[in-house]
Amino acid sequence: MYNKLLTISEAAKILGVSPSTLRRMERDGVVEGYGLKVIYTPGGQRRYMLDEIQHLFSQQGFSGQIGFGRRPALLIRDLTKAFTDANSRLSIELTGQIDATAALVKTAQRLGIPVIFSRTVFDPDHYFSQLWGKKFSSLQALLENSEWVQIHPDLQGFTYDLVNSTVFITDFYQSPVHDFLKARGIDTVILAGATTSGSIRATTIDAMQRGYHVVIPEEAVGDRNQALQNNTLLDLNARYADVLSLDQTLKNMEGAVHDASGAK
Repeated sequence: MYNKLLTISEAAKILGVSPSTLRRMERDGVVEGYGLKVIYTPGGQRRYMLDEIQHLFSQQGFSGQIGFGRRPALLIRDLTKAFTDANSRLSIELTGQIDATAALVKTAQRLGIPVIFSRTVFDPDHYFSQLWGKKFSSLQALLENSEWVQIHPDLQGFTYDLVNSTVFITDFYQSPVHDFLKARGIDTVILAGATTSGSIRATTIDAMQRGYHVVIPEEAVGDRNQALQNNTLLDLNARYADVLSLDQTLKNMEGAVHDASGAK
């Protein structure tokens, strides 16, 4: 019930005010001036609807839609054992991301849309791995030949147009991804995988800076907890990408390919 709700601290941070300000502005279950409904949990904690916060962003000039271009590609990041196995310290909260990603891959391959699988690896001899490994020691388990970097079993049966192994946070830094996309005239990148606040966020910003439309199907990305997931998706949608439902994304993939075919 509370997956789409924010705590008072989360809502206040997004709105750029203090929690005490939200409390002070509350009258009869509504935050005056913002029009936010206040929902109380059984334990008496305040919660705020994510959709209403998103609407406020729209009113303030954020969250405009970039839309699909004519030539999309699907880029999957880190749906490997390390990020999907409950025994891993890197694991995300799994709430259907594998099934959603499989649906995206099946649709992409049926439509002739390129699919890239990208995975984080740890290289003990690489300067960045050494640096990032000091900050985030769990990454040191992601050695190139480790079982932890194997693709999730439900995604192993697909043939990918490019499998990219990278030590970096973004898929566009010192990798073949950009050249691969440009060679095929790709103008839209659909992102799936993990983590939303880490590599998905970094890749989104990098892709937009390189001129790509970025689309994020919300059911196909994940993070280590729902609060972090909600906040990051809200911010990405406000600034850098179109965060859509899986169904919307699949329909737009069909439409983009149809439009591109009709334009030939």
